[in-house]
Amino acid sequence: MPHDHELPTRVRLVRHGQSHASVQRIVAGGDNCAGLTDRGRGEAVRLTVRLRLEHDPPGTLLTSPILRARQTAAVLADGLGLGEPLVEPGVRELDFGAADGLTTEEYAEVHGVFDITVHRDRPFAPGGESWSAFTGRARLVMDDLVARHRGDDVMVVCHAGFVVAATVGLLDVPPPALFSDTSPATTSISEFVHDGGEWSLVRYDDAAHLAEPSLEGSCGPAS
Repeated sequence: MPHDHELPTRVRLVRHGQSHASVQRIVAGGDNCAGLTDRGRGEAVRLTVRLRLEHDPPGTLLTSPILRARQTAAVLADGLGLGEPLVEPGVRELDFGAADGLTTEEYAEVHGVFDITVHRDRPFAPGGESWSAFTGRARLVMDDLVARHRGDDVMVVCHAGFVVAATVGLLDVPPPALFSDTSPATTSISEFVHDGGEWSLVRYDDAAHLAEPSLEGSCGPAS
């Protein structure tokens, strides 16, 4: 049950902007990430503008160690006048194991395509994570964030897979869509709140800023 004396902890998971790996259809973990495309940087700028217009910057900004996430977080930090984002290793994408660096076609040919959410204990590829391991990691990381940032407003730049895994791990509901190049959308916000006793999902895959013409244009450092 919630504890009255505990302030709620707000955790917003933000998917990184469009990446070269996504465009080139490469299964890219940390070692094979070429970072953001120009479009991806623009998406990060649009999210920054939105947060400034809504007067809703985070209290703490964390990022996955993978380049595409760190570059997205750097745009947010600069545009919102925040300090350097803190690296949070646990919010990295699924460990792809031996598939890391392959194109999606090569992966299908070498390892075979399967539904990871059905075959929950099968690793994505040899040496990689299974879906059950991934959702377990996501749950532990989210609970640890609450323990370390209780009562704070935390924004975490991460990956489509982590957003879905956290949703499943915390709420035990099937994913709205299996993580992909388009779901959750790049730079979308999925917001969770921990009230001191349990988690709730406030919004999922909110990318309204990508469709809002008024958010086009540049975004310099916050004053």
